[in-house]
Amino acid sequence: MKSKLLITFPNTTGDKPIVYNLIKNYDLKINIIKASFDFNFRGSLFVEVDGSSENIARGLEYVEQEGVLADFINSTITVDRAVCVECGLCTSACQSQALSLDQEQSLVFQNSKCIGCNLCIKVCPSRAISNGVVSHES
Repeated sequence: MKSKLLITFPNTTGDKPIVYNLIKNYDLKINIIKASFDFNFRGSLFVEVDGSSENIARGLEYVEQEGVLADFINSTITVDRAVCVECGLCTSACQSQALSLDQEQSLVFQNSKCIGCNLCIKVCPSRAISNGVVSHES
């Protein structure tokens, strides 16, 4: 089972091998999509976790016991093809490269790469991109 998680680390956990322990002790494959940390070891990881649902649940219990927050990222976007003008602005906002233009300059969305940051929604001039529900209202 693959899941996307936002893991938020307080500065008190900077000296703990939390991700290593998730891999070693809970048999999880972790793909780091985006990492952001400051000099005080506070920060967050957007990760894709692959493993059995039981091992993911056990791993999340461990993370919470260590004082780290972990939330599932279930959001994904929907592109209304009838409204999209394929201008490509969303592709420049998409850090995970889930949105791209193909050789014919048509918009391509790869759901498996989407991290649910919603930056593409904010830059879309035609409002063709929404978070799960297509809406034509302002």
